[in-house]
Amino acid sequence: MTQQEVPLHGGNTSTVVRLGDTVRRNTGPWTPAVHALLRHLEARGFTGAPRALGTDEHGREVLSYLDGECGEYPLAPHWTTDEALQTVATMLRMFHDAQYGFVPPPGAVWRSFGPPPPDTEVICHHDAAPHNVIWRPDGTLAMIDFDLASPGARIYDVAYAAWTWVPLFTDRDSYTLGWKRPDRPRRLRLFADAYGLSARDRARFIRVIRKRIVDHVEGIRRMAAAGDPAFIRIVHKGHLRRPVRDLRLLDQERFILDHALR
Repeated sequence: MTQQEVPLHGGNTSTVVRLGDTVRRNTGPWTPAVHALLRHLEARGFTGAPRALGTDEHGREVLSYLDGECGEYPLAPHWTTDEALQTVATMLRMFHDAQYGFVPPPGAVWRSFGPPPPDTEVICHHDAAPHNVIWRPDGTLAMIDFDLASPGARIYDVAYAAWTWVPLFTDRDSYTLGWKRPDRPRRLRLFADAYGLSARDRARFIRVIRKRIVDHVEGIRRMAAAGDPAFIRIVHKGHLRRPVRDLRLLDQERFILDHALR
């Protein structure tokens, strides 16, 4: 009996289907580099990412299917607990640590918003928000959609995850997306503790989060202006309005958040 392809919804930057216990996705110049990273993670025993299984007869990448629940907004209550927040931070730390010894293939191409920063340490996922996390039946979490992975600093990846998981959104947006009214300073401290941020990184963390949000907005606008259909859709859907509100919130609460981290 021939297996049927089942569309998987929720992605903004790719077309994804499930076929049996695999996922098929359209590829790009960045795919070989991403697959090299995924193979390294598998060899290191990191289970929080899909396995790269090559390409199919249609030229699509083939990845292992990760069974479980993907974050959908508004998030269910179990996604917004302190335990979930700490598990995400721990998973991100394990992802970064598992990259020890990884050497990108010669001529590696990454789908990046811009040139790698001078303090590059790891390959950042760059989009470890709830919509790219799978809550598996055994209670562990895994990240999917590595298309935006590219070289960067650990703290840059941690900043994006903290922004989208604490979350550092306005009360109105937090409520709409499922968090009700989170205690932002307390949860930011929990996230930093669970990841194991150093004192130096804590001192600059709010500045880095702000830069990460600005880079997010400018990067999407730049890729849309360059004609990338996925990012044109993101702009037209109005998805950049909320990050602008988040920047205002961060400026208003920066001293309270900074104090909580120390």
